[in-house]
Amino acid sequence: MNDSLILCSDAECRFVDADVQRLRTAGSLDVSPTYAVDELARRVREADILVASCFAKIPESVIAAGARLRGIVKYGVGVDNIDLAAAAARGIPVANCPEYGSGTVADLAFALLIALARKLSLIDAQFRRHGWFWPDEQFCGVDLEGKTIGLIGMGRIGRKMARRAAGFDMTLLACDPYVDRTVVEREGLALQWLQLDELLAASDFVSVHCVLTPETQRLLGERELRLMRPTAYLIDVSRGAIIDEPALLRGLNEGWLAGAGLDVFADEPLAANHPLLGMPNVVVTPHLAWYTAEAAARQSHQAADAVLDLLAGRGPRSVVNGVAERVAK
Repeated sequence: MNDSLILCSDAECRFVDADVQRLRTAGSLDVSPTYAVDELARRVREADILVASCFAKIPESVIAAGARLRGIVKYGVGVDNIDLAAAAARGIPVANCPEYGSGTVADLAFALLIALARKLSLIDAQFRRHGWFWPDEQFCGVDLEGKTIGLIGMGRIGRKMARRAAGFDMTLLACDPYVDRTVVEREGLALQWLQLDELLAASDFVSVHCVLTPETQRLLGERELRLMRPTAYLIDVSRGAIIDEPALLRGLNEGWLAGAGLDVFADEPLAANHPLLGMPNVVVTPHLAWYTAEAAARQSHQAADAVLDLLAGRGPRSVVNGVAERVAK
């Protein structure tokens, strides 16, 4: 096992020092200087494990080049940047880190919700530019108590978000055709299940927490956004491609909805001149909902555990492409 090579797609695979030492007892650690596909395809030829950040695309060409690959570990949760079918076809398990930051991401989602409700970005900018000011209508927010939040996706993060909203005495609506509802019910969440169109029309805040799949790509397009109330706000901490971004821009400009809080975007990094950045009714963060000191440490530990399990021929806690682990030889 000490002859193994662990390849990180880029420097965003931020293993903490203790985990770096653990990994180095199992093999050598190589960090690619770039997540460009050609560079990864070249470097992966000698790798036993590939660790992929959220920025690295791992298509079939990279996977096919990894003749020695025993496994791929996503340094995070979402695996939409990895060709799972190509890995499965070659018997390569893909593992992720599903439990490191559900509450962390929900915290940021709720922070965006509060920022929108109370117009914090506008107030902060006005205060910094012009000093103390007396409030007028443009800075008047809305209460959360008694408002309705619609949750699209009731996995770990969606349920954490529901708990936070319930703590503010909000009414909970949910849409998720795939979740085991008994799991939600066991958590004691008092919510109403609706179809997507019904949820959009009935909510004061809509928060997106579903996984990006071919089915959820552009799930919220022009038709869906027009169903929202003109006073409603949209929050997305899941994946940018779930929302039709041009339709969202049009909706924000034309008043189909009141505003949006976004941590994720269709194309990342977001261009410095992107029109979303100039909209006063939009609060943005650069895909860092997952990022706190505690969550970063948990992410590192879980990713390192998955790497070591794969190298030792043990099954990682979370294999997402249905392939049993390869036994180390």
